[in-house]
Amino acid sequence: MRNTDIDFAKFCFENRQYDKAKEIFLNNDMLYEAGFCSLLSKNLNSAKLIWKEVKDPCPATGWGLIILDILENKPFVKGPGYFQTRAFFEVYLNLFIENKLYDWADSVIESYKFFTRSNSEVPKFIARVLSIWGYSALVHEFSEISKKICYFDPEIHFIEAETYLAEEKYNQAYDCIKETLKVAPGYYPAKKLKEMLENSGFVL
Repeated sequence: MRNTDIDFAKFCFENRQYDKAKEIFLNNDMLYEAGFCSLLSKNLNSAKLIWKEVKDPCPATGWGLIILDILENKPFVKGPGYFQTRAFFEVYLNLFIENKLYDWADSVIESYKFFTRSNSEVPKFIARVLSIWGYSALVHEFSEISKKICYFDPEIHFIEAETYLAEEKYNQAYDCIKETLKVAPGYYPAKKLKEMLENSGFVL
């Protein structure tokens, strides 16, 4: 494996030149990465063929095959592991949105109950990704779902606060920040945001 090849493949991937990246990954026997490039090029059959070639599938390959089943509307059989979901869920959802694969992103989001069986943080993962892309209504929806699962997770309150802030709903943002700090008094980003809001004059 030549490092210069892999560096160039990563460069191509980051710049959405997935076919070029795939060729380099295949030449270096990096089948998971090559299959992922096929997937993001909207070639599901190629991704499946490449991943099925892996004799000893790694967790990443197993995750990719589960995603393919969801995109092809196949019945759920075996769910991913806890750490698979933690490692890959946000990566895939974010890249689907970034590449304007909105139907695929919807399919993954709509399957959240399936993934939540493996990792109860999935609604929070969804809220976090959607907050980056400005889907405020859905952020609030999945924040509420996440809080019902585990109210005492400071991060979900903070994600919601940032979303309210982006919507210029300063009092709601402030309330969420106060709730974050009730759960985790030392949560530094929340302390900084609380201070900013208090000094801004926007909070009544």
